[in-house]
Amino acid sequence: MSAYFWDDPAAILYIIIAFLILDNLWAVYLLLRDIHLAYKTNKVPSVISPYLPQELYDKMRVYKIHKGWLTIVNTLLTAVIMGVLELYFGFYAWLYEMAAQCALGKWMEHEACVSVIFVLMLSVYFWVKNVPAMIYEKCCIKSLQPRAKPSLCFRICHFVVDLILGAVVTIAVVVALVYMFIGLGPYAPLGLYLQSLILTVIILLLVPFLIDPFVGKRVPLENSNLRNQLEYLTRQVGFPMSQVRIIRVHDPNTGSNAFFYGCCCLKRIVIFDTLLLNRGKQDLTQLSPEELGRGLTDPQVTAVVAHELGHWRNGHFYKAIMAFQVHLILTILLFAFMFAHGPIYQAVGFAPGLQPIVIGCFIIFGFVLTPYMTLANFSMLSLTRCFEYQADRFANRLGYSGELRQALLKLYADNMAFPVSDPYYSSWNHTHPTILDRLARLEDVRR
Repeated sequence: MSAYFWDDPAAILYIIIAFLILDNLWAVYLLLRDIHLAYKTNKVPSVISPYLPQELYDKMRVYKIHKGWLTIVNTLLTAVIMGVLELYFGFYAWLYEMAAQCALGKWMEHEACVSVIFVLMLSVYFWVKNVPAMIYEKCCIKSLQPRAKPSLCFRICHFVVDLILGAVVTIAVVVALVYMFIGLGPYAPLGLYLQSLILTVIILLLVPFLIDPFVGKRVPLENSNLRNQLEYLTRQVGFPMSQVRIIRVHDPNTGSNAFFYGCCCLKRIVIFDTLLLNRGKQDLTQLSPEELGRGLTDPQVTAVVAHELGHWRNGHFYKAIMAFQVHLILTILLFAFMFAHGPIYQAVGFAPGLQPIVIGCFIIFGFVLTPYMTLANFSMLSLTRCFEYQADRFANRLGYSGELRQALLKLYADNMAFPVSDPYYSSWNHTHPTILDRLARLEDVRR
């Protein structure tokens, strides 16, 4: 029976469609639970009420509900209904044939050129498919973070630059992918893994040096009292104070944040200046009215850094890298098992013997591996939430649980993060525990 399903294109098609429907309906169900809880919780939770006015909470609640319903409608229309129709009627095979017909010369008939044309056409199609939702979100859902609108000329130039860069990167990736699979043959999945591994190493090496120019500008810490507290804390745990960086972010609407990153001599604790009280500035006339009073006091900032040091001391960076490598290896193994199987290509409309490389990657990673990808994502999110609890316990052992509690309350209010979330929705979608869960755990470890 299993061999029948594995070799029958029609059966494979129905299984892929079933995966698509079940995965998206599960996501919709979780989101409905979250929306239902938001409808029910019309008062600010008492623990956060001193930091979050009821009026602002109501705006956040309406925004969350409105955005949630938009996501549900868009998922059902574009992902489920249109996705099923695309698979059932062989849309991707038809589009690939259209891309092949766009070849204007003999050299353009090469699989690499046809694949580039296909991917560019597919990108345009996906963009057009999501335009209604983007327009509705822009025009009908009022943002909680008012931003100054750039000029029309700037927006057009930004769009054109993004379009050109996106096209260049897409062409380079697709051409490299096709030639790698042609050159390596049956060993191509191994090449794909090695390529991913090399890219990961390059990113790990470069990101510490790219934080300053792309996120913001490194600035000295003007607050001597905070510097003394941070020096005492880092000396206490053996972390070099020179690797604690203050970054003045380019976008003042960037959320208040601090994070640990890197390993060995490349490790960093990065603190956005939006985390500091009044952005760490002595001259308050330089601040906009919205920035006045935002940020944390010195003891609260120190408590947040103690939490980040918990990530360092517990080796969370290394553990996350290892978990990602295990996930990557399993993904490549599953991909290698399915990539050369002809009925998968026939299931989406291709003639027997026609197995384009880019189609194999797109269909297998995008549809066939959906169950594994969903479960792997759930596992990775569970791991990151476990890391957050461990880092909180580390800060508690250093004696900062009270300050960390106050810091979390202030941060959630400053960042306009809605404090209430359904536990099932959160476990499948959030990298961090909800604030109510973190506060409850902090109370438990303090006892």
